[in-house]
Amino acid sequence: MHATIEFLPVIVTNVPDTEDQAPLLVDPAAARIVRADQITAGDTVLASFPNWGQKGMVRADYFNDQYEAHPMPYDPTCGCGSCATMADHDGPVVNLGDTNPWDVCDPWAAGDLALIVPAAA
Repeated sequence: MHATIEFLPVIVTNVPDTEDQAPLLVDPAAARIVRADQITAGDTVLASFPNWGQKGMVRADYFNDQYEAHPMPYDPTCGCGSCATMADHDGPVVNLGDTNPWDVCDPWAAGDLALIVPAAA
């Protein structure tokens, strides 16, 4: 039996504690870095890594409000205003749902990294 291990050259910064950030509602000790296409219903999304794939060390960019993912099919023509931004993306796109603080769909490139707390944690 062989296991595949993927090493991700990223830095997960300290939990944000500025007045611009909402306090974390989950235990950050359970946080994991996953690809967007690995996020499942109920996972709490804490941060993205906006310069993933670029040269140099990648740092976590915490969201002002963490949210629970509820993946749904990606439809670039849904009319929410957010899905259309990924219509020209070269590669698969996933939609983490529309039950977030912004009340629009949340499309991500499938291979982008996210910091999450799994629902099972």
